[in-house]
Amino acid sequence: MSVGGSCPVVQTLRRSPAVFRRRFRRDRSLSHGDPLFRLHYLGSEKVYSLDVSQAEEAITHLLQNPTLTSLGKDHALVVRQRYLEVKEVSTGRQLTKTFLRDVACCTTHSTQPNVFLYICRQSGQVQLQCRVFWCHRPERARDITACLASSFQRALKDWQEGEDRTKSIQPIREQQEESPTHSANSLKVN
Repeated sequence: MSVGGSCPVVQTLRRSPAVFRRRFRRDRSLSHGDPLFRLHYLGSEKVYSLDVSQAEEAITHLLQNPTLTSLGKDHALVVRQRYLEVKEVSTGRQLTKTFLRDVACCTTHSTQPNVFLYICRQSGQVQLQCRVFWCHRPERARDITACLASSFQRALKDWQEGEDRTKSIQPIREQQEESPTHSANSLKVN
């Protein structure tokens, strides 16, 4: 047994594939197969327009927050078919849920490439919020932006297909007016 650390058997077990599978299984249970990105949720700030300067102020304010230095808990941004979810990785607790229709824009920060943000409207409110995240690598922030862009495209396509379907279906009242055989007077009761 080594004096300064754990024994080699314990270290071997920690590096075993079963431990890694357990870690990845936890991520899978958080996302249920949807895209999941591990990052740190810095918080949200109210903004009053989509002006770049307001987003810059929100980012600056959240980056100056003293809790940023510790970056305590890991968070997961899960991109679902109709909404975005921010969850705590350790507990699985949902922190925020934002429908895609309520997201105005998403981007990475130009001078801080590890920062990803999206501006959204809280459901039932007019006020906009800027939600800011810190990614471990700049590539991760760009990947999140690309994933959201494809989700927006998919949601738009689904919405357009739904519009086409509703236009092709006539309401029942119009169908009855066009067909004279389905009138209430034509029924005979014995």
